[in-house]
This record gives sequence, C-alpha cells and structure tokens, in this order.
Amino acid sequence: MNIWVDADACPSAIKDILFRAAQRVRIQLTLVANRPLRISLLTAPMAV
Repeated sequence: MNIWVDADACPSAIKDILFRAAQRVRIQLTLVANRPLRISLLTAPMAV
C-alpha cells in the first residue's frame, strides 16, 4: 500500500500525523509538491 498526499494543500499538522501513521504501519508515504517542503528526516517519506 502507498499513501499519496498533495503536500501543497496539506497542513503541516496533518503531514506530521501521516508521517507517524505511515511509520507505525510501515507503508510508503509519498508527498507530491511543486515547491520545497520541510519534512522530518526520521520518517523518510518519498518526495516527488
């Protein structure tokens, strides 16, 4: 399973929740954005 997120439209609080949930259940989280993002390096999501 893979979670794809429109990171431009997603609030940072929700991204934090998604990072933790994806890490907990060990599924891939992919963030899609057209600008640079601040992300947690501990969770290592894929950015496109």
